[in-house]
Amino acid sequence: MKKISQGEYQLLTTKADAIDKLMQMQGVCREEISGENAIQFYCLKNGKITIINPPTRRVENDNSTILFGRVIEKDGKTYVTYYTAFSKSNNVTKLIFLLMDFLMAAISIVYVVLSKTQMYYLPILILALPLFSFKFFVGTKEEKNSKTDSEILIKELEKRVEAVNYWDK
Repeated sequence: MKKISQGEYQLLTTKADAIDKLMQMQGVCREEISGENAIQFYCLKNGKITIINPPTRRVENDNSTILFGRVIEKDGKTYVTYYTAFSKSNNVTKLIFLLMDFLMAAISIVYVVLSKTQMYYLPILILALPLFSFKFFVGTKEEKNSKTDSEILIKELEKRVEAVNYWDK
């Protein structure tokens, strides 16, 4: 993973209370990252925080920019430390699956043409090729968007921290 940025926010409550309040705020966020991908906030009982594109069954929908954080106590104060990272392995996996889809479509086209059966599938397969090239373009562009996506994830964490700090007001 390639680290994009890191930092920390101070929480104006105890560690246990902060974790409890952050756990209550788990769920899908209003903001979206590049490609109109939803993001989801998670906080575990041990204080680990993750903001990530919710997992799906389709690999190509998973975004490779992730925020990891942790609620900690330092010098008698409570902090959320975080860093954002870009997962190159996730991006490579998406491109491999896309390449496999492209090869299956190309082999299907060759098979339909050579066997001269069910020729009505040919236009559908030919129309699928631009879709594969578009998805390949989007997949390779994702790393360029990682800085912008990182900023969106950090702002979402900042909103949650502010909500904890102003919980009783």
